[in-house]
Amino acid sequence: MKLHYKFIQILILFTMKAFLNLKVIGLEKLKFTEGGIVCANHQNALDPFFLGSVLPIESFFLAKSDLFKNKIISSIFKSVNAIPIRRYRFSGSSIKKCEELLRNKKILIIFPEGSRKSFTAKPGIARIALATNAKIFPVKILNIKMFKECFFRKKHLTFIFKKPFYLEQYKTIENKRPDYKKFAQKILDIINSIKDDED
Repeated sequence: MKLHYKFIQILILFTMKAFLNLKVIGLEKLKFTEGGIVCANHQNALDPFFLGSVLPIESFFLAKSDLFKNKIISSIFKSVNAIPIRRYRFSGSSIKKCEELLRNKKILIIFPEGSRKSFTAKPGIARIALATNAKIFPVKILNIKMFKECFFRKKHLTFIFKKPFYLEQYKTIENKRPDYKKFAQKILDIINSIKDDED
């Protein structure tokens, strides 16, 4: 793990514990040594930074390419392993980069919705997961929009990790040409099915 990445990770983790009443469920049962895709619901621009800081291993995540136009912001995003993608869609180069990371047993954070304003899954995540047969780690994030309540200890900023799975297990003989959007929605449905009070 790069030194500057570790420093940022520790700083964000400390902030969440000290000011946002952090609660992490199920993470201690998981192993990330073989790499995989960590998938979570997307509600806040801070989701990838917070989730990446909770993970015990260095991770990579996707960010819209517009954010890389400013040199200062671009350098910050690159320092925490952000991968630029075009708005609303994966480009071929972005997909190849993600597939390369997964084949090298790295951890990739992807939000199936692709955007905080979307409530349906985008097909890119399924295409990457099926192409690499990557293990998928579903995570549900709670109360990330409720900083005031978390600060005053009325709620927890919560991350609920569940048992990983392979998207391949949902394929059938009829799936010669996978419906990537359908498979992506399956991932999102599994995340949304995680009960808020699980512990």
